[in-house]
Amino acid sequence: MRRIPEFRIVRWEIKVLYVVLAWIVGYVVVDLVRSIGAPVVVVSLVGLATTFVSFALAVRIFRGADEPVEPPRPWWRMTAWPTLSRRLGILFTVLAVVCTVGITLAVAGVPGTESTLDVGLAAAIEVAVTCAALAFLYLNSAVRMSRLGIVKPVPLRPDARLKF
Repeated sequence: MRRIPEFRIVRWEIKVLYVVLAWIVGYVVVDLVRSIGAPVVVVSLVGLATTFVSFALAVRIFRGADEPVEPPRPWWRMTAWPTLSRRLGILFTVLAVVCTVGITLAVAGVPGTESTLDVGLAAAIEVAVTCAALAFLYLNSAVRMSRLGIVKPVPLRPDARLKF
């Protein structure tokens, strides 16, 4: 019998299914905590915890094409290749900046930003903190892989043209 840490997901379809199920489970857990009347701070902390647990598990069990399946990844490695880590790091950086600007404008009382406060300041801060932390982790992963010389192998493609 295999233990959970030895379980690996390689196919992209199963990765998407994992992400969808993790999001649903996180939403249900947070909604359950909210429904029992927990304070907003507790609900936000539970939201952060469910997000980080699902990401932590995903980066341990997801494997990229041509990435070794058996050995565990180093603790700092978030993806199979530096390019994907860099792209995700940039995405989460942009999201963190947008959230932070939105929160700042809403708190300053700029007209048109009331929707940020309608969602809830704690929830908006939770999203900004989550995005900033994930940005740091992905960018750190990209830098470390690049320094170690880890690159995605170039696939060998046969020449399909007919030669006469």
